Amino acid sequence: MLCDVDLDTPDATRTHTVEVARNFALESFLVDLIARGLDPVIAGVRYHQAGGSEAQRLRRIAGINLRSLLVLWRCRQSASRFYVRHHWSNVPAMLAGRLLGYRVVTQVDDVQYGRSYEPDIGFLSDHVKRLAARLMGRLAHGVVAVTPQIKGLLVDQFKVPAERVAVLPNGVDIGFFHPLSRAEAIARAGLDPSYRYVVFTGRFQPWVDFDTLLEAFAIVACEQADARLILVGDGPEREQVEQIVRRLGIGDSVVITGLVRDRAVVRDFLGAATVTLSANRSEYRASIGVSPVKLAEYLASGRAVVATDLPGLREAIEETGAGVVVSANPRAVAEAIIDLLDPARADELGTSGRRVAEEHYAWCSIVRRTLPLFGA
Repeated sequence: MLCDVDLDTPDATRTHTVEVARNFALESFLVDLIARGLDPVIAGVRYHQAGGSEAQRLRRIAGINLRSLLVLWRCRQSASRFYVRHHWSNVPAMLAGRLLGYRVVTQVDDVQYGRSYEPDIGFLSDHVKRLAARLMGRLAHGVVAVTPQIKGLLVDQFKVPAERVAVLPNGVDIGFFHPLSRAEAIARAGLDPSYRYVVFTGRFQPWVDFDTLLEAFAIVACEQADARLILVGDGPEREQVEQIVRRLGIGDSVVITGLVRDRAVVRDFLGAATVTLSANRSEYRASIGVSPVKLAEYLASGRAVVATDLPGLREAIEETGAGVVVSANPRAVAEAIIDLLDPARADELGTSGRRVAEEHYAWCSIVRRTLPLFGA
């Protein structure tokens, strides 16, 4: 299992890597995991650490592929399946896996190739990445696409045979994330029980529409004095988020936790919530759809979701009764939040969300649905 991911960063890519490896092991496979960062220590998983950081691109690419080649060669007599988290630079390892007789599956959660997705990309880099994406699709016996839109792009633009591609969303550990007593979660999180909490979790990245979320909450704070917004996370947009908070004058109503490494603390913040939030900028995500890990965790926690309208989110929330999907308009988002600050109404949707998580988003189920893609 190859994932060019830094496991020292507690984000969604780490969650995906660890949960897929863990659930392959729970399916009675002995898993060899190649990634970067410290050993995540997963029962049934042997870890092989590769060197290099995101800033050390050449060292990272060389290190992850060389480590993969060594593991593939050593395990060629005892292993038959090779799972690769999609990245254009993993083509050498995938090619080696095919030559050594492995059945190869790659997981794709983004298609960041081509000038329509990366306008400033250089001509040569664009063509190298597009060629690599085509090769990965051809080398794989099966492909996991996390949204129907990604499958469409893989088939239409990168010529991946449609029959090789299965749409499987990002998932959640439904045993770990589960509905909690709101009062008990508020107490464990050290929050004031006299307030009602709206919660966002995740990395502060450019594709998150913090402008809409914060402007919407400014409206909520004016109309609901006991509402508080908790932003659980950190990232490159932190300074921009803080500037917006100051400009809107809502600093007394917004808590930014910073990076939270302990997943149990994240679970308590979700348990404390009456409403959870998800919003992405359409210019970043409309063409590929979205299947955020945070959404699966919101649903599993039994908390109502307010999300801005994008492919993937709309189907996951509105069509399942797990929350409310609105346009990326601060007033529309604010009205949806205010409506769901009624705990009885919110928890009715949260119950539906929990049922959806159990039926469609459990990591164990997603891994089981991945196995047939390896073929014979």
